[in-house]
Amino acid sequence: MSRQMKIWWTAIVAAMSLFGQTLATVDDHAGHDHTKACDQAEADDHTGHDHTKACDQAEDDDHAGHDHTTACDQAEADDHAGHDHATEAEPARVVVTKEQVARLGIKVSQAVQGALGREIRVPGEIRINSDRIAHVVPRAAGIAREVLKTQGDQVKKGEILGWIESAELAEAKLDFFARQAAVGSSKLKLPRAQEIFVNVAKMIALLKKEASEEEINTLEGLEMGQYRGELLPAYVAYLAARTTHQREVELHAKAISSGQELLTVATTLQQARAQFQGALDTASYETRMAYSEAAQEHQVAVFNAVAAEKRLSLKGAEPEVIAHLRTLVPQAVGVEPCVCVDPTCQEVQLPSVADTLGQEQRFSWYALRAPFDGTVLERHIVVGESLDVTSELFTIADLSSVWVNMTLSQEITSLVKTGYPMTIHLPDGTQAEAQTDFIAAVVDPNTRNGLARATLPNPNALFRPGTFVDIALRMPVNAAAVVVPKASVQTVHDHPCVFVWSQGAFEMREVTTGEADATNIEILKGLKPGEKVASANAFHLKAEVSKSGSAPACGHAH
Repeated sequence: MSRQMKIWWTAIVAAMSLFGQTLATVDDHAGHDHTKACDQAEADDHTGHDHTKACDQAEDDDHAGHDHTTACDQAEADDHAGHDHATEAEPARVVVTKEQVARLGIKVSQAVQGALGREIRVPGEIRINSDRIAHVVPRAAGIAREVLKTQGDQVKKGEILGWIESAELAEAKLDFFARQAAVGSSKLKLPRAQEIFVNVAKMIALLKKEASEEEINTLEGLEMGQYRGELLPAYVAYLAARTTHQREVELHAKAISSGQELLTVATTLQQARAQFQGALDTASYETRMAYSEAAQEHQVAVFNAVAAEKRLSLKGAEPEVIAHLRTLVPQAVGVEPCVCVDPTCQEVQLPSVADTLGQEQRFSWYALRAPFDGTVLERHIVVGESLDVTSELFTIADLSSVWVNMTLSQEITSLVKTGYPMTIHLPDGTQAEAQTDFIAAVVDPNTRNGLARATLPNPNALFRPGTFVDIALRMPVNAAAVVVPKASVQTVHDHPCVFVWSQGAFEMREVTTGEADATNIEILKGLKPGEKVASANAFHLKAEVSKSGSAPACGHAH
């Protein structure tokens, strides 16, 4: 072997020996138990110990009788009873002033016990709220005469969309007019029939008890129809026959008249009594029946009028039109005569129905109106078009709220419940918050996907139906041990660390992290509830550590 080769071989062996020593040193350090940061030693539960210096300055420790070596890997010489301080580097501490904290925008948050949400991403689509969409159809077949709105127009509830001329509406109006007139006629008959029934009943009661002429005369002038002329003659004939019979009985008892004469008079009495009783029964029955028929006729007329009004309303007549049409029904028949002596007086003139109806230029027209505030999405009507009741003329939707339909795989369908919060991401970067309010009970038989839905307010019409969106659905998980904002955790030398505030300085401490959601992260080890950490702009503290050039390792909590 040449001399040069020997030199190279000797150098390689020396390098390998040095590398082995380095590995041994690292392994020895890895087995140490780091349980407290050096700058937090003041919390040590051993009374009388004041840990205020970094490990490499332990020779200046003011605890009498303790021999602190200057290197962290010599910490086993620590004479604190009951403590086994393994070799460790000094935790980095960044001393800052209030002015520096304000200038750098560093914020401090307290570590708390809490819960994290599990977030899953699912696709979705903005859809029209089916509870707020309407298809406007004709109320009655007819012809389109005016079209006032078109696609894209904003409409208010009750606003007129167009006008339809309908023969069915005209027929319904005329039928309503006739039915209302019949009600007016029945109103005149019913009171008179009732009055006759009551007065005849009074007359019958007086005649049956054979009241005096003065009592009977008290009914004079009361409405009884033809029954006064039927009852009184029969009553008088009966009284005359009875008087004649009594006189004939007295004469026969005195043997003045014969038995044949008495028999004739008795027969006449029986006939008069029968005729009188028949007149009473007939008057009572006929007046009762006339009153009942008049009442029934009025009820039927009212029912027919109400039914005609309903039919008229179904054909598209509005309440104002119906009320106006009702005023056209003739009401003069049966009213008190006008006392005006002027033959041209307007109170004497009865309104001409033909003239009145002829003044209605749109007698057979009705308006199509918007059912609620919304946007015209579709229009399927032109002037002159013949329409039937199945024609969809306008489609109107209220877009002040929309549905967001989410597609759920079978694996997560059973996990999603109503009330879960979500963030909706639109293609243009817009975000919105909502929560699930509907979970479909079945999955789609074709795609085997489930459906969940959220209702999203849309006052500014930013969310357009048909838009595909990305949804971050947050589901709750078990309570976490310690939770801090995600921005609190900084990666230093491939280790997660946090900066803990203690006595006017931030100590860099290594932690073990767990689950995380969009804003918070779980700390499994290295931090206790109640400790304060830098939660915003903590990277400034990380930069300060890097500037020192010493690159110390994160500290460990005791």
